[in-house]
Amino acid sequence: MNHKAIGYLHQAFGIPEDKIVFFPHGTPEQGLESRQSFRRKLGWADRKVLMTFGLLGRGKGIELILKALPEIAKQVPNVLYAIVGQTHPEAKKREGEQYREELKAMIKQSGIEQNVVMIDQYMEEQDLVRHITACDLYVTPYPGLEQITSGTLAYAVGLGRPVLSTPYCYAQDLLADEPELLIPADDEKQWEERIVQLMTNEVLLQEVVRKMKRIGQEMHWPNVGQQYLRLFTEVGKHAAAEHSV
Repeated sequence: MNHKAIGYLHQAFGIPEDKIVFFPHGTPEQGLESRQSFRRKLGWADRKVLMTFGLLGRGKGIELILKALPEIAKQVPNVLYAIVGQTHPEAKKREGEQYREELKAMIKQSGIEQNVVMIDQYMEEQDLVRHITACDLYVTPYPGLEQITSGTLAYAVGLGRPVLSTPYCYAQDLLADEPELLIPADDEKQWEERIVQLMTNEVLLQEVVRKMKRIGQEMHWPNVGQQYLRLFTEVGKHAAAEHSV
């Protein structure tokens, strides 16, 4: 699900590159229900919503967005950062809800309680799709650069939502043609400026929407499923031919 992985598998395990096939990370398609309907149901209709989803734990870069948020809120007063997802089970075993409480304390200290919502619940795929569809800008500010895939970034792009990300391995591959959407984890000022730019310029935001829809089209499950089917058919014919010899 990442072009870079082909070289990694070849170098690390000696697998011939012609035995490795790239398929995009599959994603749902946006349903018939409108984005505005989702926004009203979530109470986000009048907000500019940033969103991060995933099992909550250290190393997701959430602090980066929280540090930038006070300055963002000065220029985009109705901004809302939605941190969606339960605490990671392993993190909960080690330290309970300590990390979540630290984030809450950081939010309170910065005076941005009105600009952050933490949604601590398990999400079925339908609920996740609704939340991503309803957000204005999806962010993956991960500080680690090695992550080979990200289901949440894939879903956001597949659902045609604008994204900003740190340049970790999967983000580099997926957004290779859109480098302006990749921002280093240690550049808080650039994150702040880019978020404000997208949140205050609807023309620019819609241009990013169009780019994500173009990339995401190839990632929808019906299209990815057809690729799997063609490969399985080809392999099946090859195996049948070998067996008949």
